[in-house]
Amino acid sequence: MRIIALAGVALLIPLAQAAPAAPSQRWVDAGDVILRAGPQSDAPAVARLPHNSVVTLVREESAVGYCAIRTADGTAGYTACRYLMRAPVIAVDAQGKPRPEEPDPERGFWQQPDWSNLERYAQSLRDRNLRIKQQGPFPRSEALEKMKAHLARGMHAAKPAPFADWAELKRTGLRLRAQDKAGAEQASETAAGLREQVGLSPSELFNSDEAAGRRRLSGLIGALEFSAVTPSLFRSEAQVAPPASTAEQAGGRFGIKFRQQVMPRPKPAQVNEDDESPGLYDMLSRTDALVRPVQRVRLDRDGALRVQPSLISKSETLWRHADAPECQGWVPGFAYGAADAGPWRFFGKLAAANKKENTQPPASLFAFYTTLDLPSGPARVSQTRVTLERASTGFVKGTHLYYDLNADGIADLAVWEGEGKGPGDIVRRTTITDDRWYRLVLVNINGAWKVLGSDTFSYGCGC
Repeated sequence: MRIIALAGVALLIPLAQAAPAAPSQRWVDAGDVILRAGPQSDAPAVARLPHNSVVTLVREESAVGYCAIRTADGTAGYTACRYLMRAPVIAVDAQGKPRPEEPDPERGFWQQPDWSNLERYAQSLRDRNLRIKQQGPFPRSEALEKMKAHLARGMHAAKPAPFADWAELKRTGLRLRAQDKAGAEQASETAAGLREQVGLSPSELFNSDEAAGRRRLSGLIGALEFSAVTPSLFRSEAQVAPPASTAEQAGGRFGIKFRQQVMPRPKPAQVNEDDESPGLYDMLSRTDALVRPVQRVRLDRDGALRVQPSLISKSETLWRHADAPECQGWVPGFAYGAADAGPWRFFGKLAAANKKENTQPPASLFAFYTTLDLPSGPARVSQTRVTLERASTGFVKGTHLYYDLNADGIADLAVWEGEGKGPGDIVRRTTITDDRWYRLVLVNINGAWKVLGSDTFSYGCGC
């Protein structure tokens, strides 16, 4: 993405405060943003959104950083939440000076100190200095430095959305089936929300816009039954977080401050007039981390627990006015556990090379964060297998794995592993073999099963 500014042409800067809008209304804060079919970077692209597009926020999937949205023409899809803002943008003159009635972006930051408002101030600096090349050098801004220092000291995060309740998802599955039978228009939207909550990729197997895909989705939810539980180890959602959590999300859940620190742009060895390097003003990347550690727990299939402290530190390169490399960071296989030999057959002669790229330990199954000190020793494991009907559920088999972490005879985690034809990649749609490619993980929160997360075998990045 590039922003080109010419003398005499009006520019755009974000508006810190605007007239009241609908709570679900958002504005796209970048150009040529990809609208995808699902909440993953490898999901197929369905449209591209121009800068300042007005969209409706349907749902925020905070665990993966994607938001379900609907455009003005009714197109539904997902885009990275970081590209959505709560206020429109306004024009400024060619010198980048805000109109007198427009709020000051510096004041906007201190009214609400967060990263998005720091970005808006940095962009306003860029707009005021149109002669600066993409690589700089950038005049030092004491106001920007103060903002950076403030975020680096640590902030409290908002509490994230509650975990999806499994009993409620079962009821939603029944409602989806009834909507389909009645030919209701909202069936696609109900299916999309249900599919997102259980983490099924938006492939043709569970396409929410097709009756067959919705039928398989509602059939699978209806067929999955988990053993009843009573309160055990986890008594509240403030004690456990999914493995995909950012520091901000985990901080909001655990009540721990998180900090944001920036890495400056390096001085280029050679200035390129047509530079496409990443960065925003004088910043190259941002790293988020908790101010104090929590426990990251790796759960192995046999019940072994590998615990280590973690600040949940994650870095993001600021690809703001340049295109990020396609498929950057994509790794084949499961994100949080190892896969058996089955799914790797999809890659044919390249199976060994792709498997080598995935660094998940052979015995691993899933992971999570917690503030609790877990009992030593492996969790007790019980297992049951079920046979399913492919036409009505999309799977032919499934395995229930229950883990009792504190040895009180009550399951604390449940992992359901589905076996069937996988979604494949963007070129070779579904696989030709039945493999164990999907894992749904529930956590026992005070006697009720909640969706902690899911993991899907990744066959391709979708580039």
